[in-house]
This record gives sequence, structure tokens and C-alpha cells, in this order.
Amino acid sequence: MPRCLEILFMVVTATLCGMNGFAEVEEFCLEDIEWFQKWLTLPNGVPRAQTFSNVFQIIDPDLFNRCLIEHLSSLWPALASQMIAVDGKCLRGSHELSKNAAHAVSAWAADTGVTLAQEFVSKKSNEITPIPKLLEQLDLEGHLVTTDAMGAQIPIAQTIVKKGTDYLFSLKGNQGNTEKEVRDHFEITLRQLDLRTAKGWSTFQDHEIAHGRDTKRAVLCTTNLISLVPEIRDRWPQLKSLIMVETDTKMVSTGKERKKERRCYLSSREGDAEFFKKAVRLHWSIESQCHWVLNTCFQEDHNRTRKGNTAKNLGAVRRIVLNILKDDAGVKGSLPSKRCRALMNRTYRERLLSLA
Repeated sequence: MPRCLEILFMVVTATLCGMNGFAEVEEFCLEDIEWFQKWLTLPNGVPRAQTFSNVFQIIDPDLFNRCLIEHLSSLWPALASQMIAVDGKCLRGSHELSKNAAHAVSAWAADTGVTLAQEFVSKKSNEITPIPKLLEQLDLEGHLVTTDAMGAQIPIAQTIVKKGTDYLFSLKGNQGNTEKEVRDHFEITLRQLDLRTAKGWSTFQDHEIAHGRDTKRAVLCTTNLISLVPEIRDRWPQLKSLIMVETDTKMVSTGKERKKERRCYLSSREGDAEFFKKAVRLHWSIESQCHWVLNTCFQEDHNRTRKGNTAKNLGAVRRIVLNILKDDAGVKGSLPSKRCRALMNRTYRERLLSLA
């Protein structure tokens, strides 16, 4: 095995076993060198932490991110139709006085719970620029792509439709008059129509008490777009549905007054209010099941490795390891407990790495 691949193998294995930095990787490899010599030649022994860092500084992050895609295809050759959430995450520990922190945009298979691919935002850009490049790497046919308001752009919608799939976009004030017109569309309708009998309209309500919050949620969806301003209706490719979600939330512990919010969405897919309620909530699993896990379990925001391409390439390693742990359905337990098991149980470690 080439020396560079040996270094990558050691870093991935150490990260799988709970190590979050190059100093920890070096120490782990030294302590378990007998196991590593079973799979690697190691003619000069275990590299120093600085050597690991030097290698990760010069690896092309675009090429390394291809490893993430190739690795995923080996775990899941074909993903069933599901929702693909696209969202950005800042690697906060990677900033310097003269350098902004790296910012990654990821595609997350919400039903399966894995990261499909990631792209990094360039220095003079924002999340809008890398999203089309990210989507071009993926086979999206039959899926539903969701983004927050930042990604709700007509060129991105066109890219998604060309890939043979549908979009669901959150709306805010960054799309000109689109959000205002959609809100007006719903408000006029609510005053004039009986939604129980109106064609092309559906509603859904639920009530949830969880995590110290008492939340009432109402969803209104329509495929009747005739009264929407034509220039907006025709601007968005294959636009078929408008959705409004109203939440009424009260903190149970403090008893504060209820907080009411209305959010609007548009989509190229037809569906009823219950379907879109699930889709809207499922989009945020990228925050709770990916970004939050990377911060708490892998200490991504606390990692101060930042020279060259190191932060970006370590970000890809963490996502590869997270996919490996998500794929392991044979052992019950939290992600930290699985990493601990991989540290202490060589047989389990080898199974996760497909060595056994």
C-alpha cells in the first residue's frame, strides 16, 4: 500500500475509534501498532502528528470529496427514493486572523441518515455557488431536494429539475416579491374559500409536546396556482405546490407567551399538507443528526487544525466515519459508544472497516 494511503487508513481508523486530532491519531497508532502492522507495512513506524498534518494540507479537497461519494456507493449501491437535504455548516475552528473559517455545503439523505457529498464555499462566494456543483455529482432522479431560503434560487431549481427530480424551497425576503406574493395568495384564500370543500387545497394539523416545548402546527397546501402572479408562477420551473406552515410554540418550563411563526415554501412536486409537513420537518434532520453530531461527537467546531486543506479534508474523513457508524445496524448504541467499542474491540473495528 502506498505510504499516503497508509496515512489515510490510519487517520480514518483513529477517527472511527474516537480520536479527533492528529496528536491523538499518532498516540493511538503507537499504542495499537501491533494491529496496524497486521494491515500496513509501516517501514518507518508510525508517522508523527506533523506528518499527518503535512499530508492532509496538500491533498486536493475536491478529489478527496470524491472518496466520500465513492465510499457511499459501496455502502449503499442504490438509495431508495427519499429526501435530500442541502445545507451549509461552518467549520468554526478553522479560522485564522487573515483567513475565514472553511464553510461546507452538504447533501444529506434524510431517510437513510448519511452524507452523500459535500462542497466547500470559495473565499469570495456564499452557499449559492457550490450547490449546483454539489448536485451535479449526484444521481438525484426520483428524490426530493430541499434547501433553506439561501438555496431557493431559480438556477438551482433549474439544475434540480434537469436532474429529473423535484425541489422544496423555503422562502424568505431574498427572492424579490416571491415570498410576499405567496403569503398574499394564502391570506386572500383563507378569507374567501371554504378549505373543506375547495379543490386543490389540503390542510393538516398536529399537536406535539416534546423537549420542553408545546407546539401546535398547522399546514396549508395548494396546487391551485391560478391566482398567483403569473411572472412568479412562470419564473420557477415546473412549480406545482405552495405550502404555508404556521407554528404556535410555548415553552412548558417557563410558561412564556406563545410564539407564532409562519413560513412559506414552494415545490415542483404535488402533495398534500401532511406530506409536506413531514418533508419540512425532515429537512432539519441534517442539523440534528449530522451537524450537531459532528460538533458534539467529533468536536468539529473545536478542532483548530486549519493550515492548507487540512480542515476541509478532515471534514470529509469525519463524514466518511459518520456514514460507517450509521451503516452499522448490527450493534445498538449511541455513536460515542460505537466509537468506544471500535477502540477496544478489534474484531468490531475490522468489521466496520470491511477488513473482516
